[in-house]
Amino acid sequence: MKTKSYLRLYNLCLLTLSSSILAGELEFNRDIRPILSENCFHCHGPDKETREAKLRLDTREGALKKDAIVPGKPEDSEVIYRITTDDEDDLMPPPEHHLELSKKDIATLEQWIKEGAEYQQHWSFEKPKPSGDGKLREIIDTEIQKYLSKEKLTASPAATRETIIRRLSLDLRGLPPKLTEIDAFIADNSPDAYEKLVDRILSSPQTAERLALDWLDVARFSDTNGYSIDDHRDMWVWRDWVIHAFMNNKRYDTFLTEQLAGDLIPNATPEQIMATGFLRNSMNTHEGGTIAEEYRVAYIADKIDTVSSAFMGLTMKCAQCHNHKYDPISQKDYYRFYAFFDSATENGKGAKNGNTAPFIQVTSPLHKISDAHKALTERANHIRKLRSDIKPSSNLSKRFHKSLGIELKVIEKQIKDAGKTSVMIMDSPGKRKTHILIRGEYNNPGEVVTAGIPEIFGQLPKNQKADRLALARWLTSKDNPLTARVAVNRYWQLIFGTGLVRTAGDFGSQGEWPSHQALIDTLAVHFQQNGWNLRTLLKEIVMSNTYRQKSNISRRMLEHDPQNRLLARAPRTRLPAELVRDNALAISGKLNPHIGGPSVYPEQPDGLWRQVSHFGYGAFTAQAYYPDVGDNTTRRSMYSFWKRTSPPPSLSIFDAPTRETCTVRRLQTNTPLQALVLLNDPQFLKAAGALATRMINEGGETTTNRIRYAFRLATSRLPKNAELDVLNAAYAREKARFSGDPKATKALIQESGNAGNDADLAALTMISSTILNLNETITKQ
Repeated sequence: MKTKSYLRLYNLCLLTLSSSILAGELEFNRDIRPILSENCFHCHGPDKETREAKLRLDTREGALKKDAIVPGKPEDSEVIYRITTDDEDDLMPPPEHHLELSKKDIATLEQWIKEGAEYQQHWSFEKPKPSGDGKLREIIDTEIQKYLSKEKLTASPAATRETIIRRLSLDLRGLPPKLTEIDAFIADNSPDAYEKLVDRILSSPQTAERLALDWLDVARFSDTNGYSIDDHRDMWVWRDWVIHAFMNNKRYDTFLTEQLAGDLIPNATPEQIMATGFLRNSMNTHEGGTIAEEYRVAYIADKIDTVSSAFMGLTMKCAQCHNHKYDPISQKDYYRFYAFFDSATENGKGAKNGNTAPFIQVTSPLHKISDAHKALTERANHIRKLRSDIKPSSNLSKRFHKSLGIELKVIEKQIKDAGKTSVMIMDSPGKRKTHILIRGEYNNPGEVVTAGIPEIFGQLPKNQKADRLALARWLTSKDNPLTARVAVNRYWQLIFGTGLVRTAGDFGSQGEWPSHQALIDTLAVHFQQNGWNLRTLLKEIVMSNTYRQKSNISRRMLEHDPQNRLLARAPRTRLPAELVRDNALAISGKLNPHIGGPSVYPEQPDGLWRQVSHFGYGAFTAQAYYPDVGDNTTRRSMYSFWKRTSPPPSLSIFDAPTRETCTVRRLQTNTPLQALVLLNDPQFLKAAGALATRMINEGGETTTNRIRYAFRLATSRLPKNAELDVLNAAYAREKARFSGDPKATKALIQESGNAGNDADLAALTMISSTILNLNETITKQ
């Protein structure tokens, strides 16, 4: 050990610093692990292959060796010397790693060593421990208030009834409330008025659609196979299964089990087998030169990434090529987990023109045969009309004419099959030896392993066959510390915008410490003990006073909690991409409420798909886009045809993912392109035209009343006088402009989906567009 006379003097300063920074006893998981994980575990963590100096800092036993840490004596601890020295040869982390501990981090480590350097198992690997008594909604408020009190903050007052019904409707249904609903709620003076509203909204089929939309991101659902060709696949009936599950409030543990192992359940029904389409939502390719085994391995790796992120909140993919650098997951653990999915017959090289085996023919659980038959017939009639409009005079038009004929034949066959469609599923016909793949290379097999869970969590029961059903049972058992926590965190995120653990897909060492650990544990235990009942969980969350606060922000809140992690106020966030569009359609009165069925093709700029086309021009190969007509263009956005290499552009600009991989949390950006979509996209312009017509038909005789009506439809409140004055003045300007320009008037009215040459209608269309563009219209607050 080097002599550190200068260091002792420096440490005296640090002791003073630490006493001023740190209040109360330090906790390893909360205060120390994040520092060590970020700066030390890469070279001194679980991965023995890359461990430097044979030193581990992720375990107490390893850290006490070689005096790296001397409990109670920071001045004698090599770690403190290494992170504070001016000698670049000794400094840790090494300068070339471009990591540097802050003075606060150094002081925290020193104080922890002084207190005895106690370690803890990572918080999320321990069983959740509930706290508090009484109703869950009351425990939520109590736990939130504890943290607010520490920061000398107070909860905000309750929001107005107009605000709370709009917030609740957008959060749960993904749609704004109707004016009749608002009026009824305001007029209901009964003590349980809010609870009755919550129950009604929770049981609505629109709430099932909203919950399903969130799950489609997690499950990487798409109508195409991805990769370069990105051709068509039929998986919409699996989407219907998800909606049906939420409509029936299927237990979450059953929901999980059927998607992982529905085919292995004794006497499995077609719908339980269909549920395993969750695992088959991976991308798939049939490109020339494809090495089948290479891609088969890639598909299984995607399944592991999805299952571990969606249900366990772990980044297991980091152990595909080597031991995990930060979490106790070895490469052997990874391939034992891999073995659960290795016995399926799924081929690495997919089928052309449709689904790759194994698949089954099924009818949607949401629809009768006649419903599917009607939708397909309408699509077939539309294709026939397109073919008749195209004159095959050039090579290009001949190719389009031919591709339309191919799609027509496909649709006619689907009609002939009486509304049934195929859905890709899992099977387990036999045993395949699973090898550790050295460096993750498909053609470099090593040691043979058998199916099992990561060693840190123990072992599966010896009397169970180690298959996907056993995996599902372990994931939903009381012995699993992760699944319930990850689930309640995701639904907290759905409601509040950010989870109690911000890193929803990473509950490991690199993930963020929970803002309220006792609360997430209590929610998890409550969820399990109440039959994994999602509807009950959501009800308790939205019944809390924490949820019903105002979203106004004060200077003190901004200074002490700028990201609102302590929840002294309700969150204020922009709506997700699909809800922005659905909101406009609902406000305009044009939203088609039909639930489920095949994907639809709303308007989008011409030629986008051809820009990413590598395989012909056929619609069935998903290379040529033919927009629908009629009511299909105004279905909810979750039914829009999803092409991975070119998702619906108006949704992508509002941060919808490509769904190439599992997405457990969407990022949110604000760009000028979003305003241009709201102003210029044909779908939004037609929504503005429909809203203008609705103002005339339903809003009263005067312009002021019509504007007031539209404003309330969009925001669920009446405009203030100043707001009304601005909109009235804008209407007057637009009316004068259009009165003097009949050509512009006619063009706008036609582009917005109406007919005629009325300057009043044109001016109201511009006001409607303005209202649909308001920040308040596209924001939940």
